[in-house]
Amino acid sequence: MTDYEFKYELASAPTSTNDGSGMIIHDIWAVCREQGSEDDFIRMGLHKNIPVPADDMKAVMDMPHGNANQKQAKVVAYKDALVSNLNTTAVPIVGWSKVELEARMDANDESTLQTSKTDDFITNTLGQEYPVQFSV
Repeated sequence: MTDYEFKYELASAPTSTNDGSGMIIHDIWAVCREQGSEDDFIRMGLHKNIPVPADDMKAVMDMPHGNANQKQAKVVAYKDALVSNLNTTAVPIVGWSKVELEARMDANDESTLQTSKTDDFITNTLGQEYPVQFSV
């Protein structure tokens, strides 16, 4: 099976809630590409809104970022705030470990391969054209 690189994508600017919870919502997607490829990362279909308490974000945003080391420390703290709040929501985030993401992509690869073989069987071997009517 193919090996993949995985990243995460913040799809849009964070948004604040208006329900009194004091959360900042991060629209996050899992993205991947074939390992070693220069292709763009593509969305995997795994999406979560990660709510981070405003106090947590304030601690990060109040960090200095005047030089490269400070900026990098702030980036690390921001990522840590996201990771720390993965399960802040009532719906826990599951299936996002590297092993689970790899298994999901392996299943997608197998599905793509078998889809192609199935279509070839129907259209070439059986000589059918879509739509194909059949009875069971």
